[in-house]
Amino acid sequence: MKTSPLADTYRRDGQPVQEYCGSLTAVGAPAANAPLVALYDASWRAALQVEGPEARKWLNGMISANVRDLAPGRLLPSFQLDPKGHILATLDVACTAPDRFLLWTDESQREELLQRLRRFVFIAKLTLEDRSERESALLLRGPEWENAWRRAGLPPFELRPGECAGIPVATLAGEATEVLAAVSAPGGVAQLELWAAPAAVRSLFAHLAVYATVSGSAAFERDRILSRIPRYGVDMSSGDLPQETGQADRLDFTKGCYIGQEIVERVRARGAVHRHWSALRLEAAVEPGAALRVEEREVGKLTSVAPRDGGWLGLGYIRDPHAAPGAKLQAGAVTAWVED
Repeated sequence: MKTSPLADTYRRDGQPVQEYCGSLTAVGAPAANAPLVALYDASWRAALQVEGPEARKWLNGMISANVRDLAPGRLLPSFQLDPKGHILATLDVACTAPDRFLLWTDESQREELLQRLRRFVFIAKLTLEDRSERESALLLRGPEWENAWRRAGLPPFELRPGECAGIPVATLAGEATEVLAAVSAPGGVAQLELWAAPAAVRSLFAHLAVYATVSGSAAFERDRILSRIPRYGVDMSSGDLPQETGQADRLDFTKGCYIGQEIVERVRARGAVHRHWSALRLEAAVEPGAALRVEEREVGKLTSVAPRDGGWLGLGYIRDPHAAPGAKLQAGAVTAWVED
């Protein structure tokens, strides 16, 4: 299991750690309200690199994002699918040079994703490298992340959502290093993801912790639920189809053939799936895994739950025709209403 580069800091400060998405990191406690900018030790993120003259063509056939047209300095969310169109992994793909790509996923998905990709390398002119021990990640997440970055005295840069670039940064020791910065907005929340060597991550964390709310994995889990972001292994698995999860931004219908594309296109041609990733307002707390029912008939399943504004938000799947906004269901013994 991966250990955070901030592990010594946690031990020194007596902070409890626990596993999250395959990494040991500070658990903390979920905040009552989302901060304007949260600083997360995202050591649960993992990085693979694909590089070579055939990397673009090969990777375009492996994942659901349009790698064929991905320009340097751009990134896209993606799936890896099996031949039957089921989800095997979620990842982000960043193009850092015309023939070099980074695949960012969770540590809990890294090894199996790496092994599946290796099976298809054959004699292609490319290298597939696991960079997870050499680099780690931080997240600045919230509407004020740019302000926190600026107040920390770090170099200014301009990136729009969906863009990435190397940023030269001076560490606390006075040495210069390059940090790969990527801007996005998963779940509609502005976010800066930073990738660097472990020593630079420790330095950046110390810089930014003064100007952002340091938050642990418990806060991140609540954040991602309230942002309605499904998590692989919790809200989706190898039995789910992409369109069922509501993540259309991870699919491309113009790029040509890739593994699982035939089923994805067939689902689109038929116009719908029969169950839908949905958010529900709950009148009380319910354990994830609870069945969703209408008049004693099971119509879905709750996968994640988090407190919200004195109430509770649930995420899960609901079968037609019960996923319409405003529909009333039972989640275990608790009443639930489908939200927009």
